[in-house]
Amino acid sequence: FTYHLPGHVYDRHDDEEVQRWETTTKPKLKRFWHEKDTVVLCADEMILTTETRLQKVWLPEGEFPKIICSTGGRKRRNLYGFLNLKTGVEHAFKTDFQTMYVTKEILEKVRAIYPQQKIVLFWDNAGWHKGSVVQEYIKQDGNIVQIPFPTYAPEENPQEHVWKQGRSEVANNRFIEDIDQATDELVTYFNETKFPYTLLGLSAVC
Repeated sequence: FTYHLPGHVYDRHDDEEVQRWETTTKPKLKRFWHEKDTVVLCADEMILTTETRLQKVWLPEGEFPKIICSTGGRKRRNLYGFLNLKTGVEHAFKTDFQTMYVTKEILEKVRAIYPQQKIVLFWDNAGWHKGSVVQEYIKQDGNIVQIPFPTYAPEENPQEHVWKQGRSEVANNRFIEDIDQATDELVTYFNETKFPYTLLGLSAVC
Protein backbone atom coordinates (compact mmCIF):
# COMPACT_ATOMS: atom_id res chain seq x y z
CA PHE A 1 0.00 0.00 0.00
CA THR A 2 0.99 3.62 -0.51
CA TYR A 3 -0.54 6.65 1.20
CA HIS A 4 -1.47 9.52 -1.11
CA LEU A 5 -4.38 11.63 -2.25
CA PRO A 6 -6.60 9.90 -4.83
CA GLY A 7 -7.20 11.49 -8.20
CA HIS A 8 -10.64 12.48 -9.39
CA VAL A 9 -12.63 12.11 -12.57
CA TYR A 10 -15.89 13.78 -13.62
CA ASP A 11 -18.97 11.58 -13.54
CA ARG A 12 -19.66 12.54 -17.18
CA HIS A 13 -16.14 11.65 -18.31
CA ASP A 14 -16.26 9.27 -21.29
CA ASP A 15 -13.17 7.08 -21.78
CA GLU A 16 -14.30 6.03 -25.25
CA GLU A 17 -14.71 9.65 -26.34
CA VAL A 18 -11.22 10.45 -25.03
CA GLN A 19 -9.75 7.49 -26.87
CA ARG A 20 -11.42 8.53 -30.13
CA TRP A 21 -10.15 12.08 -29.65
CA GLU A 22 -6.59 10.89 -29.06
CA THR A 23 -6.69 8.63 -32.12
CA THR A 24 -8.00 11.31 -34.49
CA THR A 25 -6.05 14.24 -33.03
CA LYS A 26 -2.54 12.79 -32.80
CA PRO A 27 -1.92 12.73 -36.60
CA LYS A 28 -3.11 16.35 -36.86
CA LEU A 29 -0.85 17.42 -34.02
CA LYS A 30 2.15 15.71 -35.61
CA ARG A 31 1.50 17.50 -38.87
CA PHE A 32 1.22 20.89 -37.17
CA TRP A 33 4.30 20.11 -35.07
CA HIS A 34 6.51 19.92 -38.13
CA GLU A 35 5.17 23.08 -39.76
CA LYS A 36 7.87 25.72 -39.28
CA ASP A 37 5.58 28.74 -38.90
CA THR A 38 2.88 27.05 -36.80
CA VAL A 39 2.53 27.65 -33.07
CA VAL A 40 0.74 25.04 -30.95
CA LEU A 41 -0.89 26.53 -27.86
CA CYS A 42 -2.75 24.75 -25.07
CA ALA A 43 -5.05 27.18 -23.27
CA ASP A 44 -7.08 27.26 -20.08
CA GLU A 45 -8.21 29.57 -17.29
CA MET A 46 -7.85 29.46 -13.52
CA ILE A 47 -9.16 31.43 -10.57
CA LEU A 48 -7.00 32.62 -7.66
CA THR A 49 -8.82 33.57 -4.46
CA THR A 50 -7.84 34.84 -1.03
CA GLU A 51 -9.05 31.54 0.41
CA THR A 52 -6.00 29.79 1.84
CA ARG A 53 -5.26 26.47 0.09
CA LEU A 54 -3.46 24.04 2.38
CA GLN A 55 -1.37 21.26 0.85
CA LYS A 56 0.88 18.61 2.37
CA VAL A 57 4.50 19.67 2.95
CA TRP A 58 7.56 17.91 4.37
CA LEU A 59 8.31 19.01 7.95
CA PRO A 60 10.58 17.84 10.77
CA GLU A 61 8.85 15.43 13.12
CA GLY A 62 7.08 17.15 15.96
CA GLU A 63 6.51 20.44 14.12
CA PHE A 64 2.91 21.44 13.42
CA PRO A 65 2.78 24.91 11.81
CA LYS A 66 -0.44 26.81 11.25
CA ILE A 67 -1.20 28.97 8.24
CA ILE A 68 -3.23 32.17 8.66
CA CYS A 69 -6.58 32.11 6.86
CA SER A 70 -8.50 35.16 5.68
CA THR A 71 -11.68 36.29 7.44
CA GLY A 72 -12.19 39.39 5.29
CA GLY A 73 -14.33 37.91 2.54
CA ARG A 74 -13.18 36.09 -0.56
CA LYS A 75 -11.59 38.11 -3.35
CA ARG A 76 -10.71 36.58 -6.68
CA ARG A 77 -8.78 37.18 -9.87
CA ASN A 78 -8.79 35.22 -13.11
CA LEU A 79 -5.85 34.05 -15.17
CA TYR A 80 -5.72 33.05 -18.81
CA GLY A 81 -2.83 30.78 -19.74
CA PHE A 82 -1.42 29.67 -23.09
CA LEU A 83 1.36 27.06 -23.13
CA ASN A 84 3.49 26.99 -26.28
CA LEU A 85 3.89 23.26 -26.60
CA LYS A 86 6.88 23.47 -28.95
CA THR A 87 8.97 25.74 -26.71
CA GLY A 88 7.58 25.25 -23.21
CA VAL A 89 7.04 29.02 -22.95
CA GLU A 90 3.97 30.14 -21.02
CA HIS A 91 1.89 33.27 -21.71
CA ALA A 92 -0.25 34.14 -18.67
CA PHE A 93 -2.58 37.13 -18.29
CA LYS A 94 -4.46 38.48 -15.26
CA THR A 95 -8.10 39.52 -15.72
CA ASP A 96 -11.06 40.41 -13.55
CA PHE A 97 -13.51 38.19 -15.43
CA GLN A 98 -13.82 35.25 -17.81
CA THR A 99 -16.18 36.30 -20.59
CA MET A 100 -16.16 36.09 -24.38
CA TYR A 101 -15.28 39.80 -24.51
CA VAL A 102 -12.28 39.33 -22.23
CA THR A 103 -11.29 36.19 -24.12
CA LYS A 104 -11.25 38.16 -27.39
CA GLU A 105 -8.99 40.79 -25.81
CA ILE A 106 -6.61 38.08 -24.57
CA LEU A 107 -6.53 36.44 -28.00
CA GLU A 108 -5.54 39.80 -29.45
CA LYS A 109 -2.60 39.89 -27.04
CA VAL A 110 -1.61 36.37 -28.04
CA ARG A 111 -1.81 37.34 -31.69
CA ALA A 112 0.50 40.30 -30.97
CA ILE A 113 3.07 37.81 -29.61
CA TYR A 114 2.77 35.67 -32.74
CA PRO A 115 1.84 38.22 -35.43
CA GLN A 116 2.49 36.11 -38.53
CA GLN A 117 2.33 32.48 -37.45
CA LYS A 118 -0.53 30.06 -37.79
CA ILE A 119 -1.88 29.39 -34.28
CA VAL A 120 -3.23 25.95 -33.45
CA LEU A 121 -5.28 26.46 -30.32
CA PHE A 122 -6.19 23.56 -28.07
CA TRP A 123 -8.80 24.51 -25.47
CA ASP A 124 -12.00 23.23 -23.93
CA ASN A 125 -15.64 24.01 -24.70
CA ALA A 126 -16.16 26.75 -22.11
CA GLY A 127 -18.89 29.21 -23.01
CA TRP A 128 -16.46 32.14 -23.17
CA HIS A 129 -14.46 30.19 -25.80
CA LYS A 130 -17.48 29.40 -27.96
CA GLY A 131 -19.12 32.83 -27.66
CA SER A 132 -19.99 34.75 -30.83
CA VAL A 133 -17.50 37.55 -30.16
CA VAL A 134 -14.61 35.10 -29.87
CA GLN A 135 -15.66 33.03 -32.85
CA GLU A 136 -16.05 36.13 -35.01
CA TYR A 137 -12.56 37.29 -34.04
CA ILE A 138 -11.09 33.88 -34.92
CA LYS A 139 -12.94 33.92 -38.24
CA GLN A 140 -11.65 37.39 -39.08
CA ASP A 141 -8.10 36.46 -38.07
CA GLY A 142 -8.17 33.63 -40.58
CA ASN A 143 -5.06 31.90 -39.27
CA ILE A 144 -6.20 30.29 -36.02
CA VAL A 145 -7.16 26.61 -35.92
CA GLN A 146 -9.23 25.50 -32.93
CA ILE A 147 -9.07 21.95 -31.63
CA PRO A 148 -11.37 21.33 -28.65
CA PHE A 149 -10.36 18.92 -25.92
CA PRO A 150 -12.81 16.10 -25.19
CA THR A 151 -15.49 17.04 -22.70
CA TYR A 152 -14.83 16.54 -18.99
CA ALA A 153 -11.22 15.49 -19.63
CA PRO A 154 -9.01 18.26 -18.17
CA GLU A 155 -6.21 15.71 -17.67
CA GLU A 156 -5.59 15.88 -21.44
CA ASN A 157 -4.65 19.58 -21.26
CA PRO A 158 -0.99 20.32 -20.36
CA GLN A 159 -2.03 23.80 -19.21
CA GLU A 160 -3.78 22.17 -16.25
CA HIS A 161 -0.37 20.90 -15.10
CA VAL A 162 1.04 24.41 -15.47
CA TRP A 163 -1.65 25.73 -13.14
CA LYS A 164 -0.95 22.99 -10.62
CA GLN A 165 2.80 23.65 -10.61
CA GLY A 166 2.28 27.38 -10.20
CA ARG A 167 -0.12 26.94 -7.30
CA SER A 168 2.33 24.59 -5.62
CA GLU A 169 5.29 26.93 -6.05
CA VAL A 170 3.63 30.28 -5.40
CA ALA A 171 0.08 30.19 -4.04
CA ASN A 172 -0.43 27.21 -1.73
CA ASN A 173 0.19 27.23 2.04
CA ARG A 174 0.22 31.02 2.28
CA PHE A 175 -2.04 33.76 3.53
CA ILE A 176 -3.02 35.92 0.56
CA GLU A 177 -3.60 39.39 1.95
CA ASP A 178 -3.30 41.30 -1.33
CA ILE A 179 -5.00 39.41 -4.16
CA ASP A 180 -3.47 41.57 -6.89
CA GLN A 181 0.06 41.22 -5.56
CA ALA A 182 -0.34 37.45 -5.23
CA THR A 183 -1.80 37.17 -8.74
CA ASP A 184 1.00 39.29 -10.19
CA GLU A 185 3.56 37.03 -8.50
CA LEU A 186 1.86 34.00 -9.99
CA VAL A 187 1.75 35.54 -13.48
CA THR A 188 5.45 36.41 -13.22
CA TYR A 189 6.28 32.85 -12.21
CA PHE A 190 4.35 31.44 -15.15
CA ASN A 191 5.88 33.82 -17.68
CA GLU A 192 9.45 33.28 -16.46
CA THR A 193 9.33 29.48 -16.22
CA LYS A 194 9.44 26.88 -18.96
CA PHE A 195 7.07 23.93 -18.80
CA PRO A 196 7.98 20.88 -20.94
CA TYR A 197 4.63 19.18 -20.52
CA THR A 198 3.39 16.62 -23.01
CA LEU A 199 0.36 16.47 -25.29
CA LEU A 200 -0.20 13.13 -27.03
CA GLY A 201 3.47 12.24 -26.68
CA LEU A 202 4.87 15.56 -27.95
CA SER A 203 6.54 18.20 -25.78
CA ALA A 204 9.21 20.88 -25.82
CA VAL A 205 12.83 20.07 -25.03
CA CYS A 206 13.65 22.69 -22.40
